[in-house]
Amino acid sequence: MPKAGKYDYPFFDLDACIEKLEQYYKIVQTDETSRELVAETLQMSMSGGGFVNLISSMEKYGLVETGKKNVTITSLGKSILFGEASEKEQTKKKAVSRIDLFRELYEQFGKDVTQEQIRAFLRQKGNVDISKAEKMAENIDTIYKKVSNYIILAKKLAPTFEGIDSKGSRFGRREIDTQNEEEKIDLLKIQYGNLYIEVPKEDAETVLRLVAQKLGVKLDSENPKK
Repeated sequence: MPKAGKYDYPFFDLDACIEKLEQYYKIVQTDETSRELVAETLQMSMSGGGFVNLISSMEKYGLVETGKKNVTITSLGKSILFGEASEKEQTKKKAVSRIDLFRELYEQFGKDVTQEQIRAFLRQKGNVDISKAEKMAENIDTIYKKVSNYIILAKKLAPTFEGIDSKGSRFGRREIDTQNEEEKIDLLKIQYGNLYIEVPKEDAETVLRLVAQKLGVKLDSENPKK
């Protein structure tokens, strides 16, 4: 596993790891096998640097776990292999956001970071020696450019809508994942009698119908004029 001062980071980008994982699973069709079989399936030398770096990268992203002589595909790895398209994309974000170096670079510089900025970051935050920072910055820049689209700055739990029905029960809460802390949700505040809710404007009509249904009230649009 490459190390830049206090930071460990994967040698391979996420998509390269996923490609190898798919290639391997397509043949073995099982969640757990020996390291030897993984290497043989991928036509790599088990003791070679390429294979060692590949497995350590997969493990760093959370795609596999390694123990003794075996390699096991994790639940995160299975989500990427078998999930729906939206689930796969969300799982990729979780995988890359596990890497402190990538996440902290994004927090400080955003997506379009330069090698000079990476080098300065490694020296200031990672305590990397000046003689090693330039080469490391070049390698990290190559990987970072391939994974930066997947990085999540913050994942926060927020209500799409939350209200209290006529019996005092709360309803309507779900997670919203935001890729950027600065991303704002345009909320519409609605009050109906003693009921008060906040809802994203794009979901307002659906939410109002749900509230009306719970209150036993028909909306005007449901009573067409004769």
